Amino acid sequence: MKTILIVDDDVHLAASLALGLEANGYRALHAPNATAGWEMAHAHLPDLILSDIEMPGKDGRRLLQELRADPELAGRPFVLMTGKAAYGSSRAAMDLGADDFLLKPFSLAELVQCVGARLKRAELGRRMDDGAIERLRESLRSTLPHEFFTPLASILGLSELCRTDLERLTPDEIRQDLSDINEAGRRLHRVLRNYLMFLELESQGSARPLPLAEGGEVAEAIESGAQAAAERHRRAGDVVREVEGARVRANPVNLATLTEELVDNALSYSRRNTAVEVRARREGSVLRLTVSDVGRGMTPQQLKNIDHYWQRPDEAGRLQGMGIGLMLAHRLVRTMGGELRLESQEGKGTLAQVNLPVA
Repeated sequence: MKTILIVDDDVHLAASLALGLEANGYRALHAPNATAGWEMAHAHLPDLILSDIEMPGKDGRRLLQELRADPELAGRPFVLMTGKAAYGSSRAAMDLGADDFLLKPFSLAELVQCVGARLKRAELGRRMDDGAIERLRESLRSTLPHEFFTPLASILGLSELCRTDLERLTPDEIRQDLSDINEAGRRLHRVLRNYLMFLELESQGSARPLPLAEGGEVAEAIESGAQAAAERHRRAGDVVREVEGARVRANPVNLATLTEELVDNALSYSRRNTAVEVRARREGSVLRLTVSDVGRGMTPQQLKNIDHYWQRPDEAGRLQGMGIGLMLAHRLVRTMGGELRLESQEGKGTLAQVNLPVA
């Protein structure tokens, strides 16, 4: 019997959640605040932690950070609950390091589905066979050193500078160093997120059934992904968006990630002060999402190579010149039952087109 720890200051809601989980075969524990949650997590080592974000005193975000820093509990699935759309409708909860989020109010079916999916994913990770580990190891050797160690070197170097020369640094210099450390950390977080998501999709596919996303959610997810990429490149003015949603079967978080990676790719290979256009609208039975740039483009051979590796995912780790982001975008589109096409001309730019079936 799997143990679920519920951390929420709303005792009536927590009791309802516990009854629902127990009716579905789980053992449920309740902590009324984050401090008690920390203590109970160490005492009972739950299989999953379900925590509200907003609580008096130490909140769910702080509890999550502390548990992620604890070797004994760092790997436990952690699901955040929130009544704020700012967290539930974007990737904000995920960016905090949570495995999933639930937007209040949610149904018992949604709760059970979420808990089951997170536990299944954790179990799949523990059961990864030696062959999968070796494939991941080879991929890490061939593609990750630069993507991992470049931001990590920035974090270590700047933090060491602050540690040793703190007295000689001006407040403005300290603020700039902290800003650079934060930016490098976010880059490293994104690379890790993408590789773990890619590995899951490659090994087992999505363990969680695709939810039905309404048009407003879809449009918001696309806008959120485009904005995240634009802000990271500091090119908010270059990204032109014309977005209309449609009902599709897709996880809004994955849809935002898909858009973010396509826009990131376009921004990476185009000059500052040139436009990257993001358009989405329903065309017949599909939702068509396009991201276009007027950047360096690709040669016919490069396009052919990309198509080859999409057809041969077992060789994806050996692909040179294309980041994990574009490969992840392709896998995400496949899980949504759609297709991703690339059109490009060297020196003139690239068009990425995603077609998702309308539900």
